[in-house]
Amino acid sequence: MPMMKTKTSWRLWAPFVVITALFCSAASAETVPLSSFNADYIVYRAGKKHGEANRYLKTTEQGYQLGYSSDISWMIFSDRRHETSDFTVTDGAIQPLRYVMTRSGTGPNRYYELNLDPVAKVLSEGKARKPKTVEWQSDWLDQISYQLQLVLDLRAGKTEFTYNVLNRHGDSKPYHYKVVAEEMLPLPYGNIKTLRIARIEENSDKQIYAWVAPELDYMLVRLWRGEDNVEQFDVQLHKLDLTPAVQASGSP
Repeated sequence: MPMMKTKTSWRLWAPFVVITALFCSAASAETVPLSSFNADYIVYRAGKKHGEANRYLKTTEQGYQLGYSSDISWMIFSDRRHETSDFTVTDGAIQPLRYVMTRSGTGPNRYYELNLDPVAKVLSEGKARKPKTVEWQSDWLDQISYQLQLVLDLRAGKTEFTYNVLNRHGDSKPYHYKVVAEEMLPLPYGNIKTLRIARIEENSDKQIYAWVAPELDYMLVRLWRGEDNVEQFDVQLHKLDLTPAVQASGSP
């Protein structure tokens, strides 16, 4: 792994990608439902704490809800945000239904919403749910639901992944990830064996590395982002409440 240094200026968008790169705990939809969890993280920069983040997964009447929230500050900059993705799982595939993100702090407040109707095959944007004039694609994932699909694929033994991810305005882009190493990590949570996953982007000076722990059902335990191998932030697991899913009756 390249040497990770710390940059003197923290770009305003740096905390935003905490949301989009976090990986969640999951299990095969056909035999074991997803495991509910509540995870707390510390956000570091240059070894100093600059904020906290939380992730959770819970069941709903429709299926599941994945949530993320963070509160980050550095000098005069502050960023508070919350994201949710409501989704179902069928045949090992995530189907997002509704994605919402709110942001406040330094600069203007923001609100984004996407709604996906897989029956009518309609993608709509914003509170007004204005339909987008795009051809429906069955493999669409939103800004955080794709993280669950990655973990489902990890559990299936895959080591390289490409996902068709919608941004907050409903435009899609391929995200490519690859398992690059096995590592033992010392964290606030404790020492744990991990897989390090890299986001692969051609002709990019940005780096994203995420570490997941197989023994914790592939829970994200660390996230590091840099530019030209200069650190922008380092997010590490502090506390985890994990409720392992119970295997369905009659499953092998």
